[in-house]
Amino acid sequence: MNVVTALLVAFIVAAAMTTLRFTRPTRRPVRADPQPASSRHRWVAPHFRRPSRTVNPSAVAAWADDLTRALRHGATLHAALTHTMPTDAAIELHSASLRHWLERGATVADACDEWFAELSGETHARSSDRGRPADRTELLATMSAVLAAAASLGGGAAAPLDRLAVTMRQRASDDLERAAQSAQAQLSAKVLTSVPIAVLTLLLITDADVRAVIASAAGGSAVALGLGLNTMGALWMRQIAGSNGGGGS
Repeated sequence: MNVVTALLVAFIVAAAMTTLRFTRPTRRPVRADPQPASSRHRWVAPHFRRPSRTVNPSAVAAWADDLTRALRHGATLHAALTHTMPTDAAIELHSASLRHWLERGATVADACDEWFAELSGETHARSSDRGRPADRTELLATMSAVLAAAASLGGGAAAPLDRLAVTMRQRASDDLERAAQSAQAQLSAKVLTSVPIAVLTLLLITDADVRAVIASAAGGSAVALGLGLNTMGALWMRQIAGSNGGGGS
């Protein structure tokens, strides 16, 4: 009986470790450079971190505010888009073609139409390749549609850009709420899968009747089935919680 109990305890510990591994949120390892910059060899090229291409709705709102400020100071929409650079590196990267077309003499409406087509193509390419992270260029596509409509219909473009900034800030707030709910779901998954294993381990250590029941064929089979279902539930809850993070629509 002692041998059977020891095997069951080992099986429970292994299942607990597996459950914690599958319910742990995935993190990308941070690569640290053990050598200081002064001790590197001269022939080794320095490592440049690639800027992120993911568009942040808060950054889109900030760029819209900068454009609105320039328009209210008397600049035209063409001049504001050409000279008001976005502070976010991802938006600056994705909007370089827009400034290129404007500097070559295109109208704001035509340049925004070309920019919208380019952003739509990038969004379609990203959606077809599920292994690559989403750049969320659809946020900039929405901005290009607002700019094209303002340039085509005439009138002031400051008010539509103000409403766009409000919408983007609401989108950023929704993203933060989804991230908080995903973290709460991951914590709930850890609790729901770890507490039964901890209670069973405690009962095995402290209660001889429980050890006697589990040492039987029926009891051991029930515990093994329960641990298997517990592990499957941990995998299922991890998949549900993980599918809610990242970029929103």
